[in-house]
Amino acid sequence: MNQHEFDILLQKYLAGTCSPDEEQQVLEWSERVHALAPEPLTGTDQKITEQRIWKQIRQNVLPVRMFNPVIRIAVGIAAAVLLTLGLYMLRPGIFDRSKEHSVNQLKPASKPLAHSGDYLVFKNTLGNAYTLTLEDGSEIILAKESTLRYPRHFDPKNRQVELEGEAVFNIKRDTSRPFFVYSGELVTQVLGTSFKVTSFGNARTIEVQVLSGKVSVYENQEKSPEKRNGVILRPNQKITFDKDAKRLVPELVAAPIMVEQLSLKRELAFEESPLQTVLNALQKAYDVEIVVENPALNNCTFTGDITDLPLYTQLRFICKSVNASYELRGTTVFMNGEGCPK
Repeated sequence: MNQHEFDILLQKYLAGTCSPDEEQQVLEWSERVHALAPEPLTGTDQKITEQRIWKQIRQNVLPVRMFNPVIRIAVGIAAAVLLTLGLYMLRPGIFDRSKEHSVNQLKPASKPLAHSGDYLVFKNTLGNAYTLTLEDGSEIILAKESTLRYPRHFDPKNRQVELEGEAVFNIKRDTSRPFFVYSGELVTQVLGTSFKVTSFGNARTIEVQVLSGKVSVYENQEKSPEKRNGVILRPNQKITFDKDAKRLVPELVAAPIMVEQLSLKRELAFEESPLQTVLNALQKAYDVEIVVENPALNNCTFTGDITDLPLYTQLRFICKSVNASYELRGTTVFMNGEGCPK
């Protein structure tokens, strides 16, 4: 049984819809957890820890259909298991609570917190980002205080999730089923790629940033395709959507990264190379468009090794050597200057 299947099983147990065999699996898992758990914390630290964990349990687990006696018993067992796991995770030596930890180091004490019909809802109340793996193999790194709503099983024709907060999506490619992320007033559509969405309900803007591949981003409104406000984004590009102005603003990201293989770095050392040759190498490395506004600049040459430097630093070095300047306009770099004689 994989993690996704176990999440669904635990949801069925809390809802009181398990078969006898499934119920036995949960009970056996509970007994193993209790048997393997070390001695709990003692003294004041234990009381503080228990109070914090019980608060989370009351907020996220206990409200589930408590009027049903069977569910009340099931929730009690699940709550006890969550408390045991929480105390185990907070024991000294398990991890240092004063430090930030990577996604893979932190094991959560709770699973999806609620469900509605055929959808599960996961709210990350941990101190770190947490990685969810969906049934199609896609991975979603959910930032803290962010919520993801996703189906138990994807539709045969598409894959749809809803995000409130921030997450990085690594989507498994499936040409027969596009993947849609609904984040407030925006929809992000992909076939298989990596991208980041930031969409908090109280924020004025929504941001989508592409890490690899291409994504289509458009307004979540009932409009015909030709009237819909949307853009296509490539790597190192992002859009910011102003909720008040209803405006999409495409830009380059703050720190573009190379999208070509690392071997391309060897091509970024130049000796008396035509400026256009240098700029073509950068365009290929970062998948960005660079426009030379004054054709006389193409008469200039550049000598230098700009390997391993950030893109904007590379551009500054190049511009200084040919007495030019550059400007970002949306997702395009424009370079201008007096140029060089033939």
